[in-house]
Amino acid sequence: MYKLKLVSTVFVCGALFLSGCTSTVKSVHRDDNVKVNAMEASSVDFKGAKLRVGVVNFENNAARKVRDIEIVATNILTTMLQESGQFIVVPRQDLDAILDQQDLSASKIIGPNTAIHLGKVLGLNAILTGSITSYAELVESSNTILTQSKTLVAKVGVDYRIVDTTTGVQLFASHGNGEFRKTSGGLLGFGSKSSADTSLKDGALRDALAKAMNKITEQLTSDLWSGRIAQIKGKFIYINAGKQTGLRIGDTLIVQELGEDIIDPQTGVSLGRAPGVVRGKLQINSFFGKNGSVAGVISGGGFRNNDLVKLQN
Repeated sequence: MYKLKLVSTVFVCGALFLSGCTSTVKSVHRDDNVKVNAMEASSVDFKGAKLRVGVVNFENNAARKVRDIEIVATNILTTMLQESGQFIVVPRQDLDAILDQQDLSASKIIGPNTAIHLGKVLGLNAILTGSITSYAELVESSNTILTQSKTLVAKVGVDYRIVDTTTGVQLFASHGNGEFRKTSGGLLGFGSKSSADTSLKDGALRDALAKAMNKITEQLTSDLWSGRIAQIKGKFIYINAGKQTGLRIGDTLIVQELGEDIIDPQTGVSLGRAPGVVRGKLQINSFFGKNGSVAGVISGGGFRNNDLVKLQN
């Protein structure tokens, strides 16, 4: 009987020993403050005029410089905006090309004039940009007689802002934090060793930006949407927005001239454009091309190429 118990004990210990050689890994996002998941907060069945937006490269202002973290943040936010189904996201290479032409590359210099220029050239309604303000990785350990575990924790702070490309005015600015935890464990000292892990910064950024998406989608509403008159031929007025934007046959557009550029008398810097005079109303009659529409006049006159058009509520 004693031998039988001894064999059983050895068998159990051996099994535990072998199982300890393979680590168990668990990754967790800290999304306590996320009211709705980024994918749930915005639906691919979104109805309404879709804003044409661009994401300019984030800055890396964290004390601990993590390589390419600002690029990862830009890519993650761009993907989230695309997957939301609520926006037409302009490829970053198009934004970079315009910025390079002006010898501009950092988000901190996206001032009113640059924002308006990007809006005019690329048909953007808004620009999103920001910076990484902090990043840290911590290690939490737990040990018992037979087991031990190690949790790697990544924490990130992100500033983000939205600029209206019609006026050049900053519409919204906020700060968010993200956290990502990755736990590995084993038995008798096996399987708990960890090395550099790029998924940590990615996970923390996704957590922070998923929370940001809730605020971003609240700010980027259809009230901000605007298009332009691309060309006028007789009674036909061509608009640089169509089906892809979410316009519908019969929609009424208010036509407004571009307002005057207001300059700060002390700094000489543009404060953005003042609201322009309303010229009249148009109605969408048909669509053409990938994202264009043809409108007819309901009221008013004196319409010009590049006049703003906005959906009537």
